[in-house]
Amino acid sequence: MPGDDSREGSLRWLVLASVVGMNFVATGMAWTYVVVLVAPILEDLHLQLLDWGKLWSGLSMGALLGAVPAGVLGDRFGVRGVVTAGALAMAATLGLRALGGSFGVVLVAMVLYGVTLSLVSANLPKALGMWFPPQQLGLVNGIALAGNGGGQGLATFAAPLALGWAGGWRGLTAWLALGVTALAVIWGVCVRERGPRPEPGDTPAGAGIGSALGVPAVWLVAGSYFFFLAGYLGVVSYLPSYLVSARGLAPQAAGGMLSIVLASYVLGSLIFPGLSDRIGLRKAVYVPGILLSGAMVYCSSAFTGSTLVAVMVVWGLAAGAIALVFTVPLELPEIGPELAGSAIGATLMAGFAGGFISPIVGLALAERSPSAAFLFWAGCYALSALAFAFLPETGSARRYGGAR
Repeated sequence: MPGDDSREGSLRWLVLASVVGMNFVATGMAWTYVVVLVAPILEDLHLQLLDWGKLWSGLSMGALLGAVPAGVLGDRFGVRGVVTAGALAMAATLGLRALGGSFGVVLVAMVLYGVTLSLVSANLPKALGMWFPPQQLGLVNGIALAGNGGGQGLATFAAPLALGWAGGWRGLTAWLALGVTALAVIWGVCVRERGPRPEPGDTPAGAGIGSALGVPAVWLVAGSYFFFLAGYLGVVSYLPSYLVSARGLAPQAAGGMLSIVLASYVLGSLIFPGLSDRIGLRKAVYVPGILLSGAMVYCSSAFTGSTLVAVMVVWGLAAGAIALVFTVPLELPEIGPELAGSAIGATLMAGFAGGFISPIVGLALAERSPSAAFLFWAGCYALSALAFAFLPETGSARRYGGAR
């Protein structure tokens, strides 16, 4: 990279470490830990299972509403201040959740957490795009999402074990709030803007998202993530209970299957985006990877024992290709790092819309036929691959006269 020196190289990797930390704790553990603590939360708040569904949907609704404004803010004010403020606000929402004594307060906290989740998530890939050269974007976005998968996997495994020393679910939530606060301080101190510094008065509010949505490829990226997150959040909302009721697994074993998926996803996030960088092609990695992952989603309903474990491993590994959804906007000539926040914000909004709709549709199908629900969610993965296939190739092979 022209003008690169050892100091700039060190700063780049410091930015990557900060992104991984944010993904591990703020958008990984703090997002997922509650799904394995449903029983103590409902008991403490004197709620029913239906109330939990509303609380969990509130998080997705907040993320959906906050995604586009989050990207616009990042493009207009820069990633340093916006991610710092977003993480501090996230810590506050976790504190509110820990203190909430009623359904209404906890619901507000969940919705606000979803908003802050978007505020942070939409701007992490933008930070990577500002600091890393094109030939490393797939790899570093994969490493970043491996942090997210690692945080989710640790949360699903460790949260029930940590209740005793943390002081119950409220104490654990408070500890997570402290962790996110520490990360916000580290981000504010360590992460620097790079390139032309954005000035609040340079462009009118909304200009970035207007420009990003004028690029057809952004709609395809958003569509691809819509269907991917629809498939993933849909199937994980049903698979554990299906494995218990229809396949006879113990609840702990059913939860362990999701942990296998997430652990394998961490490894896949390190392998497939890096492979994409090496061969200089995005579509040739994403399309077969997501198709294979979708096939395993359907197979998860059909097998037990060691075969089911193998299915979980392949599912998670192949899903590592999803990092390329966040790489392509950085490489589009009409977008680049300057408008990446707006483009990725629109992509996140589409993804959470899919994640909000899919469980409703899929669970309705599951009441009639579980196999139809799994087929629906696998089809969402296939549609994600199809949308991505229509994108222009943005990998390095394209720039050197390779595949289109």
